[in-house]
Amino acid sequence: MSTKTSKPGEAPVVKVPKPPRRDLGEPPKSAADTAAVGNNTKVAADDKLVDLGFKLDQAFRREFRTFCASNDISQVGAFKEAMKDYMKKKGWQSSE
Repeated sequence: MSTKTSKPGEAPVVKVPKPPRRDLGEPPKSAADTAAVGNNTKVAADDKLVDLGFKLDQAFRREFRTFCASNDISQVGAFKEAMKDYMKKKGWQSSE
């Protein structure tokens, strides 16, 4: 490192060298060469359950859960059946 001052009475200016560039190296030749479990580019399987991503008011949630428990059906099954009926009523062609 070198120091220099531009004017008397000012703090010295220190030149610090840049750190060496961090190189990631060559990419792996195949997925088997990596420690990763998989990648995130695949579409979820039809039988895998995923979050739907919306909220309901508490009273409706309680009523829905009570209905499902009273009729011995799963909440997922009840929701799917309700959506099938609703889409049919609206004239929507289901992809199933």
